[in-house]
Amino acid sequence: MTDVSVIVLDIDGGDMLRACLESITSQTLPPKEVIVFDNGSRTPAAERIAFRHALHLFRSETNLGFAGGNNEAYRHATGNYIALVNNDVVLDRDWLATVASALDNDPKLAAVQTILRRDETTIDGAGIDISDGTFRQIAAGVGSRESGVGAKTKSLVPTPDSRPPTPLWGVSATAALYRREALGRTIFDEQFFAYYEDVDLCARLHEAGWRTEVLPVIKATHRGSQSAPLLLGEALRLRTRNRYFVARRHRGVGRISALLWEDTKLLMKGRSSLQGIVEGLTRRMKDEG
Repeated sequence: MTDVSVIVLDIDGGDMLRACLESITSQTLPPKEVIVFDNGSRTPAAERIAFRHALHLFRSETNLGFAGGNNEAYRHATGNYIALVNNDVVLDRDWLATVASALDNDPKLAAVQTILRRDETTIDGAGIDISDGTFRQIAAGVGSRESGVGAKTKSLVPTPDSRPPTPLWGVSATAALYRREALGRTIFDEQFFAYYEDVDLCARLHEAGWRTEVLPVIKATHRGSQSAPLLLGEALRLRTRNRYFVARRHRGVGRISALLWEDTKLLMKGRSSLQGIVEGLTRRMKDEG
């Protein structure tokens, strides 16, 4: 057993949640505790989880967002390491042992993830890239080989014999392990509600002198954006708005001009939100002077 609190945020996860929790309770390195936070489900998680005796269950009657829900769960966590695992993620059995070892071996490392697969042949993400002024998942959609990282992916993640052309800037909160000392009293800024709160977190960690790392191994499967439909039309507005929030708050993390150019093209395809752009550029954030 290791000093890790695993947090799983859930809204009506069903079979997806059960698969996630089974993968957590089957880890070769068992966590100290598993916290399931029911974030406003129509059917309470306590009625859906058969092995609830092994879990700590908490519930909000309303959706607090990804940021607020994880923050509320964090208040109940006791571990010195905090794992955030989306309810649509299934971990390989040695995921926790792999990421915990990385934190154990580097006291300046605040957050770590492994590469995520989308399915047996495709990468879902290998960390966050900000090099072009926008924010994107490295290697999303790239083919993989389960015998290793995959020929194409090897050029995008650090290996002993190569340097990646795509900078590994930050980690995604889809499935990541964080050091409590680096997080402080809360994990995310709740002004974001959902989307890009993990980019904001990485920026804050880096500004405080901490490191983040993506390990060049595939150790988890992510089905991808299973909760987005629950936000209805709000998901697109939030995804658009929050990118500008990050760029406004953190100098050098995203560029407004690059985001506007990308959104101009995405608007024509119905994949961006004009309201989100306006809000992202004009809404006053609480920490602004």
